[in-house]
Amino acid sequence: MRSIVAFFQGRWRVSLIFLATLLLLALFWEQAPKLQVVATDSNDVLFEEEIEPGDTFFHEYIHSVMKTPIREVFEINDNFEVVPKETWTQAFGAGIPYEGSDSIRKEDDFYVIPDDGRVVEELRLIPSNLYTHTFQFKNETVYLSEIEEDNRRVVIHVQGG
Repeated sequence: MRSIVAFFQGRWRVSLIFLATLLLLALFWEQAPKLQVVATDSNDVLFEEEIEPGDTFFHEYIHSVMKTPIREVFEINDNFEVVPKETWTQAFGAGIPYEGSDSIRKEDDFYVIPDDGRVVEELRLIPSNLYTHTFQFKNETVYLSEIEEDNRRVVIHVQGG
């Protein structure tokens, strides 16, 4: 122990600069941005994957009134923010965004409604276990409707970057 103290006695400035540099690196080290699905009650990370601008993801569920599938598609922009891209629906009903727009197109038995492009900080969802509710990114699917009831409140957001 005495030899360690003797070693640092003459080098305290170098040691201090080294420790300060390590501390600054730890504070300002930018992590690669990741898309996360987190159970809000437990803070369990249910899904995490690195992202790049242009990546898309969606969640898909059954509309509670119309009993038809809904798919909400989102894109990661150049600032690693989540931007709603479009909503896919087979019917119009309560909560379905619709304005008398010519930009709605029909594809695979769905109406595809473009979104307004506003940035959203996070998506907060409470998936039901009555119908399948999924989150999909690239080739990965998370079955949100199968999460234990205590953890079923989830947030989807970008972490880092």
